[in-house]
Formats: sequence, C-alpha cells, structure tokens
Amino acid sequence: MELADSNRNIIKDPSLGNIAVEDVSSTLSNGKREFCGSITSPTQTEQGTKKGTARSNLYETCAANHWKPPIFECCKEEGPSHKRKFTFKVIIEIEASRNIIECYGAPHRRKKEAAEHAAEGALLYLKVYRACYEKPINK
Repeated sequence: MELADSNRNIIKDPSLGNIAVEDVSSTLSNGKREFCGSITSPTQTEQGTKKGTARSNLYETCAANHWKPPIFECCKEEGPSHKRKFTFKVIIEIEASRNIIECYGAPHRRKKEAAEHAAEGALLYLKVYRACYEKPINK
C-alpha cells in the first residue's frame, strides 16, 4: 500500500500489500495542513470477520459515523479492449475532522473486483487510524 500526504508525496507501506491510500487533508484557518494517517476497516470483530462485501461494510461504517457515503470512481482503464483492466478509487469525506481519504485499489479485469479492492484498502486504513476519525463520546 502507498500512503500519500496532501502534497502528493508517496509513502510506501509494504505491510498493506498492493493498496494505495491517500489522505487529502483540508487547510485549517491558520493556513496549515492537518494530516492524520490512514485507518483500517472494522471488518473484523472479536468473533471473526463480518459478512458482506468490503463495499457494503464501508457504507455501513460511513453511516455509523455519520459521514457522507463513499464515492467510487473508475480512475484508470488500461490494456486492449479484450484484456481491459480497471483501477478504482474510493473517496471518503470525514466532516468532523475535515479530511478526505482517497484509497486506490489494484487493477482488476472486472470493475466490481477493482471497486471491492479499493474498499478493502479504505477499511484497512480506517481500522489502523481509527482514533484520528472517531467522534468523541459526550458524557
């Protein structure tokens, strides 16, 4: 996986496999950029793995945190027409922290597989860096 900061500098993280994640942070009022790392998906519980696709789990995660739904985009098509490969990215806008996370999947022959791979990367990113994006509990 590759991590990229808001200046588009790529940071490689071999532990995440062939998934690229980019955290695009917004500019604060003082002109500085806020950067918070990537988060892994909550697809695993103490009892095991949640059922469903990574895309459905990502939609559920966004809904549970009151974030906007993720946006999936086909950002690259390559190869001849009979061997076309698609690369998808998923965009997650987190309003509370004013961050936008972009996760890129690896190229796949099917669009569904490419989108699923991007969603897996986003979930992994959210799991690793969950503390940066969780809402504080008001008591």
